[in-house]
Amino acid sequence: MSTIFKIFLLLLVLIFSALLIRTSQLLWTDEQSQFTRGTVTVLPDGLYTGTVAGPSFSWKGKWFDRSGHTGINIFAGANGDMEKYPFTESVGSGVHDDISVIRIDYNVSQNPWWLRPVLDEVVEVAPGAYLGKLQLRIIPGYPFTLTYFTLTASS
Repeated sequence: MSTIFKIFLLLLVLIFSALLIRTSQLLWTDEQSQFTRGTVTVLPDGLYTGTVAGPSFSWKGKWFDRSGHTGINIFAGANGDMEKYPFTESVGSGVHDDISVIRIDYNVSQNPWWLRPVLDEVVEVAPGAYLGKLQLRIIPGYPFTLTYFTLTASS
């Protein structure tokens, strides 16, 4: 085997190991416990303000169109809010959890190739308040969970 191939293979093993460790760590968090107690009573509709723990960035939330089962992310831009990265939504089973979730799927033609493996799962934890998981589908049948996020209905 060539040295370049061995380095590439080692890099892949390290990346998948880090993703597996992150997914396993998140299974033991308070957010996971809250997520598994969440429900799907009604699909979100309209603007929802979003938050993610960790470094701040320009993501502000999501806009949902309940009747069309679609939506788009909202980001802060230099000249005001921008809409980027559309998605489709459906109700289904959680990929890691035996519960019903709202599946937010970025595998749509308008998105760049690197975003299409992303799948968010969202549950309602209080009226108008949702908890979500950002997941990455690299290995078929086993998405990696990267982080949790919240969505709150805007007034």
